[in-house]
Amino acid sequence: MGETIVTLIIALLRGYGIRADEAYPGGRIPVLTGPVAAIRLGKVDRSVRSTAVQITIMSPADQGGTVCETTALQTIQVMEDLRATCQKEVCQFDHAADVFFIEITAVFSGVALADTWSPGPGFSVYIGLQPIEWVTGFSARRQSEDGAAIASAPWTFTLEELLGPDSTDLPDPTEPFAITVARTKGDEIFTGCTLTSVEREDTLRGIRQVRKGVATGRSFSGVV
Repeated sequence: MGETIVTLIIALLRGYGIRADEAYPGGRIPVLTGPVAAIRLGKVDRSVRSTAVQITIMSPADQGGTVCETTALQTIQVMEDLRATCQKEVCQFDHAADVFFIEITAVFSGVALADTWSPGPGFSVYIGLQPIEWVTGFSARRQSEDGAAIASAPWTFTLEELLGPDSTDLPDPTEPFAITVARTKGDEIFTGCTLTSVEREDTLRGIRQVRKGVATGRSFSGVV
């Protein structure tokens, strides 16, 4: 059984030290000893390929609203690293439960499937046949030099990733290789790819990896 978007986000937040769990049934709130993120699936709009996730940040009253606010901002940062668009409500107090709480809506590009879901920037990237996890961005541009025709210039590309706690650390591909950027309406394929640089940076949210390179050709499958 694969991961759903809810279980995937729970695992990711826990990896960053944020206590997270599925939203409690019937709105029941257990006794809290610290801040927690309660996650539940929101609206899935297949017409525009978007999935909303509802996140409720709660913290005990005796720890104050600042703890709740800080946890909410940390959670939003993790969601935005996954290219989610986030909307945060103001911090409120539930007198019956004696907790501060903040509602967050995180909207992702993509469709939540029954058994598996992978958040990302609205497209998938493959090197050869290998899907690349945790992609946060891909760009490519062509620039002529010394008056050469633009049509004969190579493509320079940048592949950005944020390696999460469960990501697989794969070796760099054997050159030359192909990169496929798969979108809803078609694929963009770069061929004859070689790497020019690989940079890694440790951050509080994971390892940020940026791979840059050159491709000799680009083609399309379908309409991009």
